[in-house]
Amino acid sequence: MNIQRAFRTGATAVVCAALLVTACRESLAPSRSGPLTVHVSAAAGPGAAFKVMVIGEGISEPVVANAGDLLYSFASNDTLKVAVIGEYSSGPLFRFSVPDRSLASSYTVVLLEVAGSDNALLTGADFTLTAHN
Repeated sequence: MNIQRAFRTGATAVVCAALLVTACRESLAPSRSGPLTVHVSAAAGPGAAFKVMVIGEGISEPVVANAGDLLYSFASNDTLKVAVIGEYSSGPLFRFSVPDRSLASSYTVVLLEVAGSDNALLTGADFTLTAHN
């Protein structure tokens, strides 16, 4: 009987220690939240104004990637629409915050319209947008 009691006490201590270690490890795990950056690259000349839609969960806080550019945004549910005014042929366009940056590939980025510096609409197929860390 004493052997069983000693075994239970020892087993209980081991289980409690394992739970404590697991709980501490999970609470110290780094947060994966943070910004994703939408990059543009142009096959032809630069664009001067971009209308972009981003679809995905938990999108917030869009900001321009380059000081001096203008950004206008509208968010509804899991969709963010952004207009960025600034001349780009390649490079970062804007950033937005997400709850888990490791899921960057789950966000869809769509170029709705792009205009040149003369305000004429350009062919969207000449531009590629990507979102990544």
